[in-house]
Order: sequence, then structure tokens, then C-alpha cells
Amino acid sequence: MLNHRDSFQRTVMGVAVVAALIAPAGGCKKTEPAATDKAQPGSAEPAKPGSAAVDAQMLAAAQTALDAAYKGTDRTPPQTAPKPAKGKKIWIISPGQIGESASIPTNAAKEAGELLGWDMTIYDSKLDVANFSLGIRQAIAAKADGVILHSIDCPLVKQALTEAREAKVKIVAYYSLDCDDPSIKGQPLYDGSVNFGSQFGTYADLTKAWGAAKADWVISKTKGKAKVISFKEDELMVVKYIREGFEQELAKCKSCEVVKTVDFTLADLGPKLQQKAQSALLQHPEANAIHVPYDSAMLLGVSAALLESGRNDQLDVVAGEGFPTNIQLIRDNKGQDAANAFPAKWTATRSR
Repeated sequence: MLNHRDSFQRTVMGVAVVAALIAPAGGCKKTEPAATDKAQPGSAEPAKPGSAAVDAQMLAAAQTALDAAYKGTDRTPPQTAPKPAKGKKIWIISPGQIGESASIPTNAAKEAGELLGWDMTIYDSKLDVANFSLGIRQAIAAKADGVILHSIDCPLVKQALTEAREAKVKIVAYYSLDCDDPSIKGQPLYDGSVNFGSQFGTYADLTKAWGAAKADWVISKTKGKAKVISFKEDELMVVKYIREGFEQELAKCKSCEVVKTVDFTLADLGPKLQQKAQSALLQHPEANAIHVPYDSAMLLGVSAALLESGRNDQLDVVAGEGFPTNIQLIRDNKGQDAANAFPAKWTATRSR
């Protein structure tokens, strides 16, 4: 029986999050056993000898979270806004424009600033963490009025941020954690960050909830029997919190497990990440699900490895933000099945 792509939405921090996208009719689909051979959604199947029994209550709770995610809307858009200042020079520091996870929002921020008549510059760190501070210092030297940080945490650039404050350069960040994050316990150095609302607490809480939504999808798709290959990139705190949220939610499913954690860094995006993914797939033929923290990692390594493995139709794969190229992967059955979509352009344009 051919199955359609699942679709659900979750509202996190007032932002509607699409966690799986429906493929158009006629697209490639995964083949599953006949419906009579499958447990109904929210029901538990008998445990095999030596395996943990599926908790029917836990599975039902995961399914309820997915069903409830269809409901609700974000706040009503504001009808007025402060009058923007004129003639500002702004630099945007990107961790790497090679990936859509950075290029789409940073380009949106640049376009929005230019509509205001501002002088906008994107600095591409080219996936090298050492370049983050270099970009900030170049902005200071260029007499920038402000710097926008994309996914660049305060601890990684603490000294450069201190220099920027001394030079009276304003710092605004999104997808980033300041030095007063509880895991750091320092003093804040950002002048501002994008506010998603207070419903779910801190930005760290938001990203953990975002990861948890992906775990609910995996639990539901595997009927509470997930054996996950999880990709771990703790270089950036936002990515670390996404993974922690996923793993903490998955841990509620006692019949689920992470069978392999694949460590990678920004510099690995591309052939190195593909090789790591290939190795994990070879080592763990029992895996039936994959968690990738953000879409660029899917595009720059994991998708190609999965397609080459010949196991594309045997694994349920959830990645990140739901960018256009990744949505096309879902539609074409090219190694990705779900995306926990996030309003990247909206987020970046709110950092002006």
C-alpha cells in the first residue's frame, strides 16, 4: 500500500511550525504493509522477545500532540511600527552562505534593510568558526552602526562583542544564545534579539520544544519502536538544544532508542558529513529513523548518503526548517520525509 506524507502543525513560541509536508499526488511514496497488517495509530503492537514493550499511553500522547498541532494561530500582525532610522550601515555575520539554513534568512535581512535605504553587507564565515570574530571586527573597522548575528552564540565571539560594544556598534542576534544563557551564566552582550513571545520561556526552551516536536513525529511514524540515527552538532548552542529537545522527548518512549549518534561540525558539511552518514547507515542496519537538526546538513551530506545506501524507503527522516529545496526532497522522496518548518525570513527581518 502506498502511503501519503503526513502533515501536522505545532505552535511553538507563537510561531506556527509545520512538522511534515504532504507530497503532491503522483509523487514517489514509501511502500508499507497492508493496513490490516499494521497497528492503528495510537495502539501498541506486541513486544518481540528481548525488546521493550510499546507503551500505548505514551504512543497515544505523541499522536495527540501531532493532532493538536493542527490547531491555533499566531498573534495578529501589528498595524503600526516605529519609524526606522535613516542612513544606517549594517553588517550581517553568516556562519556559511553555502547552506540555505543561513543564506535564506540572511539574504532576507539584507533585502529588508535595503528597502529602508540602509547600507547592508553580508559577511560569509564559510563554515569556519574562527571567522565569526573576524567578521565582527571587520564590521567595526568599516564603521558599521550595527551587526546582525545569525546562529552565532555569544561565547564563540565574546571578545569581539566586547570590542563592538566599546566601539558603540549595536549587536542584534537571532537563532543565537547570549552569554547570560543558564548553561553559560555570564553577562549578556547582545543589545537585542528576536522575540518570539514569552509563552514557552527562553529561546533555549523554544528550540528544545522544536526538537521535541520532531521526536513526536518519529515516535508516531515508527509506532513507538524508533531506532534512531541522530546527527549531533553541538558547536552552535541552538543546534545543541534542538538535539537535546529531540532526545529528551524520545526518551519518554521506553521502546525507542538512539542507536547511533553521529558527531559533526560546520566544517564537515559536504563530503565529510556524507561519509559519516554512510558509515552510520552501514553500521546500523536496524535503524528505522533519522534525525537531522537542520536542513543544510540534510542537503550537504545526509540525503546523498541515504539515497546511495538504498534504504531511503526503509527509514523515516526528519530534518529542519522546511526550506524550498528540502520541501522538494520531501515531494520527490529524495531522502527526507519531514521538516519542522520555521519562519526563517520573518525571523531575520525582525532583527533590523
